[in-house]
Amino acid sequence: MTDYTFKSITEQAKAIENNQLSPVTLLEEFFQNIRNQHHSKTIYTEVFYKTALEEAKNSEKRQKSGLRKSLLDGVPINWKDLFDIKGKACEGGSLLLAGRIAKRDADVVVQAQNSGLVSLGKTHLSELAFSGLGVNPKTATPPNSSDDRIAPGGSSSGAAVATAFNLSSAGIGSDTGGSIRIPAAWNNLVGFKPNHGNISLNGVLKLCPSFDTAGPITRTVQDSHYLFQILKGEKPVDLPKCNLQGKIFLVDKSFLTKDLSPEVERSFEMYLEKIEKAGGKITTIKLLEIAKATSLASILFTYEAYDSWKELIEKNPGKMHNPILSRFRGGIDIEKKTYISSWVKLMTLREKFLHNIEGYDSVLAPTCPILPPIVNHLLDSEDYFTTCNLLSLRNTRIANLLGLTSITIPTEIKHCGLMLLAKPQNELNILRTAKLLEDLI
Repeated sequence: MTDYTFKSITEQAKAIENNQLSPVTLLEEFFQNIRNQHHSKTIYTEVFYKTALEEAKNSEKRQKSGLRKSLLDGVPINWKDLFDIKGKACEGGSLLLAGRIAKRDADVVVQAQNSGLVSLGKTHLSELAFSGLGVNPKTATPPNSSDDRIAPGGSSSGAAVATAFNLSSAGIGSDTGGSIRIPAAWNNLVGFKPNHGNISLNGVLKLCPSFDTAGPITRTVQDSHYLFQILKGEKPVDLPKCNLQGKIFLVDKSFLTKDLSPEVERSFEMYLEKIEKAGGKITTIKLLEIAKATSLASILFTYEAYDSWKELIEKNPGKMHNPILSRFRGGIDIEKKTYISSWVKLMTLREKFLHNIEGYDSVLAPTCPILPPIVNHLLDSEDYFTTCNLLSLRNTRIANLLGLTSITIPTEIKHCGLMLLAKPQNELNILRTAKLLEDLI
């Protein structure tokens, strides 16, 4: 009997559609994987054994009657624990929210239900989603799926690790500065950040409302496309085919490719060679707006993050891991006029950046300049934690700052993702291109 927990959503969905696989059987196989995985409790905050089984049984009834809600009807997914699911705990990876029970379903949860997806459970994350490392000593730190000594990436750590360990078909995470793409890269998965505002965040715990997005962490680009469509409330269909020949890519030499770890640099150069051999063209350029936008990050992100959570934080600051608390408190002395003037500068930079990338398919860059650091070293030194956290987010947060669409795909070297950055409202094209690049490996 085929074990479909190791397969992509695409393969699972088509097996269900062709009556080769039962949604109940698939779910029970995932349950068994979860029970056999000794790290499960540091990956999942809760597994919905009862309600997920009910959803799978209903999906199986629709399968037998030929009334499936969508191609993905019966596929089990996990949710980062900042998406509200009615009657379930939603604690945002923070002791400050311990015992919080959701009163309604988030809009994206409703969209998933409307398409017949099975909600398998909730997964751990960084405290209030404000770290790219995925290390959370206050609740739980999921292990990296390759080596439990190293960081899993965050903030959607559990969503990625559960997917990589075959404990769910995919994960739904959030991305404010890289929180989908970093854990995807460090666990050798695909992570897709849609354009800000294109997926509803009603019923999702906020961090930085001007930058927050939701999106999927999956095995393949096609899987991410399916889930993106469902989260938007659309019918999932296959990605249209396109050709790599004639596509022109940009590589920034001013910021995104500086100071890379040797493995990351080698991975990136290998991928560029494959692209050129396959008929793609590479142009190098210095995109100076990137560094200028980055200089505004400590004002814009920190102001919004502290504004979102300051009342709760200052009631019980001792419940937070100190490096995360310090990062939030960086917003205390930022005046609103400084925040507003920084936004004016950022909007000008966005306009200039989009002008400079006009006519190119996308910008290519390493997803992270560093490899996952060792967890114990991060916990031993606050300075090291802070340094690694900012490095982990260095490249990914450019997409959020400049209002771009972005995706990371695995490379031939573990933990080294290839990131694509493209202009806003360009999801279909970047997914099509990422699928082409994925096929090169």
